[in-house]
Amino acid sequence: MRISKVENEFGLQIFIEEDNSYLSILYGGNLDLYWSIHSNKRTLENDSKTDTFTITKENYKLYNLFENLYNDIKEINLFEDFEEDKDRYRVYNRSNYQELFDEENKTITWYSDETAHKVANYLKIKKETDCFIINFNIQENIEGYDSDFNSSLYDISIRFRNSGSRYDPFNIIFMRMYEKLKKIDDVNDYGHQIHMEEYLYDIKKQKVLSKTL
Repeated sequence: MRISKVENEFGLQIFIEEDNSYLSILYGGNLDLYWSIHSNKRTLENDSKTDTFTITKENYKLYNLFENLYNDIKEINLFEDFEEDKDRYRVYNRSNYQELFDEENKTITWYSDETAHKVANYLKIKKETDCFIINFNIQENIEGYDSDFNSSLYDISIRFRNSGSRYDPFNIIFMRMYEKLKKIDDVNDYGHQIHMEEYLYDIKKQKVLSKTL
């Protein structure tokens, strides 16, 4: 998995790349955050309404950021510097929080802030034992609704509004992750640094593999 960054007039666009697809995270000129998946697997013959990207524990720095994102939403940790009244936010945004976080299925679900809920693209982040599975989905168009234009043959995008989001104030957590992601070492350094958790995970995999041979 490779990480690269491109500077634009609004800030850094971050690309997390694997074999035939990449995840793009950027801060737009409208002051909102965008996550997009680009995949060559989606073609005219295979115009799937869904696409998947996986962050494994082998890429521990990335995995750790997704783990922090998951835990911050689960614990309603909106501000890192001081303790907030978490029950107040549950009451304030109860129905949307229940959609946003499903503890039983260990998923985060975010319907894009681009258009109406019924037709918006949506994102699911599922926590598995040693990875996070990020699933992008396109909903069917409904007559009378403006469809989500942030999708094309090869791309599916999700908008996180920083003002007026249906999941406000949880957009704060996604923005905080983006700021931390900007500080991750780029492609020139990322492969040369290994975290202890990453090392232990690799040892564990090797032991499991040796038992199966």
